[in-house]
Amino acid sequence: METPKISVIMPIYDSGKFLNESMSSILNQTFKDFELIIINDKSTDSSLKIVKKYMGKDKRIILINNKRNFGSAKSRNIGLKNARGKYIAILDSDDISNKNRLQVQYDYLEKHSEIFLVGSSTIYIDERSREIRRFRKFNNYKILRWKLPKSCGIVHSSVMFRNEGNIFYNEEFKSAHDYNLYLDLLSQGKNLTNLPFFLTKHRVYSGSAHSSNEKKQEFFSNKTKKAHRNLKSGLNLFEKIFYSLKLIIFYLKTKKEKKTKS
Repeated sequence: METPKISVIMPIYDSGKFLNESMSSILNQTFKDFELIIINDKSTDSSLKIVKKYMGKDKRIILINNKRNFGSAKSRNIGLKNARGKYIAILDSDDISNKNRLQVQYDYLEKHSEIFLVGSSTIYIDERSREIRRFRKFNNYKILRWKLPKSCGIVHSSVMFRNEGNIFYNEEFKSAHDYNLYLDLLSQGKNLTNLPFFLTKHRVYSGSAHSSNEKKQEFFSNKTKKAHRNLKSGLNLFEKIFYSLKLIIFYLKTKKEKKTKS
């Protein structure tokens, strides 16, 4: 079997409501050389039936059924252990990738060997896929190294990174395991950045991981900040002032994009 360029990892758990839209957004990419690894975390709804329907039409789908409900961190690690691609792309089962997402991120990582992981700007959508607001991310790895230890500036469902075979999520983190991964990567001296393009749509609704368990999210976010409190930005005072001014200009330019649309 020929090795794909990209492995897309998608854990699912009772994702039937949005799974068709999410899977279609990957299977209809302009970039075709990928495998879609779906980890079914013991779903009880129509999710498995939906996946099998697509598997009958597209051989790029690989289904892994967990023996019990492991949670998202361990499910993603199972996907990582089975991934054969040069690059790993993440997509949650209720989010959407724009049709050129894989091509844009693949081309970027091919040209920028100094970057290990790249995310993108994203559009927040509601349960009916209607736009709520836009988040244009700053695309400077030095700024991210400086700011990430204070707050998470990368949308997990938008990331693509190099498959080195030894990158895994900390399964002790029942929430914010993506944020912990980013800080782990920074600790290893790896560069992370964003692209300013809106390559993904992130769904926010009652019951989504983003909107539920906020106390748990805050607890594990604080835990990873504490664990990585000695991370150094590598910036001197002049650079901090310079990048602070760049951030102010950036936020002023994108202020309108962040406003909720009526």
